[in-house]
Amino acid sequence: MLARSKIPVWIVKALLSNGVKRVSKLAAMTDDELLAIPGIGKRAVELIRSALSSRDSGEKKRVGGQKLPVRQ
Repeated sequence: MLARSKIPVWIVKALLSNGVKRVSKLAAMTDDELLAIPGIGKRAVELIRSALSSRDSGEKKRVGGQKLPVRQ
């Protein structure tokens, strides 16, 4: 859910008001698709990508309902 992500609130509000409610949907969107959303500009896209990459790389991932550390 976007509300629980590390994405700034002002970006989350713009995304939610345009029907983007899940991080998985957000991650699948291209930069051009994001830029087409009112209230989302280049800086917002940078912040979104940064939040998504930090979520995927440095944090624990769930496997089978359990949190496991990510190996690097």
